[in-house]
Amino acid sequence: MHFRNENGSITLEAALVLPVFMLFIVFMASIIRISVAEIALNKSVNETSKIIATHAYPATILAEEASGLVGDKLSGLTLGEVSLTDVEDLVGTSIREFLDIDVSGSNYLNDLGTSAITPIIKGKFAENMNSNSESINNLTVEVEMPNSLNGGEGSYLGIIASYDLDLTVPFVEKTITIKKQAYERLWVGGY
Repeated sequence: MHFRNENGSITLEAALVLPVFMLFIVFMASIIRISVAEIALNKSVNETSKIIATHAYPATILAEEASGLVGDKLSGLTLGEVSLTDVEDLVGTSIREFLDIDVSGSNYLNDLGTSAITPIIKGKFAENMNSNSESINNLTVEVEMPNSLNGGEGSYLGIIASYDLDLTVPFVEKTITIKKQAYERLWVGGY
């Protein structure tokens, strides 16, 4: 009887199967990272749009009341008596620096909304991702403010967020952009 020597056959089989198995594991980990980022971004955008939509009516009432109070206080003054520099001196900082927005542009309200909503989205995204601040830097937010606050057709708030996710797969250097958007009708009283 002849016995064949099978020493090293397991090593050969492992050398053939192990790279395919490791590639599968890396692929699955990448799919999980993409899914987690997509879910976190979707949840962040949806939650923020709902919160803002539900609080728009009280904010509108508060703004109208504040506008009325300011109007009452300034009703005795003429336009020549109050200037923007006087207001800036009173506040202690430049209003343009505080808002960090180009006031001359036609998208002033959208820029203002974006600058106000971006930290909220980034905070919720970081909370949902359980991540550090480095991954939040790849997040960009755009806000479409409503055309009207009286309950008409244009009373929808839109939030569009994009997240650039760098894949860490061997031999592949790709960036996947995940984009989520949410539109929510503002709650503006009895409309």
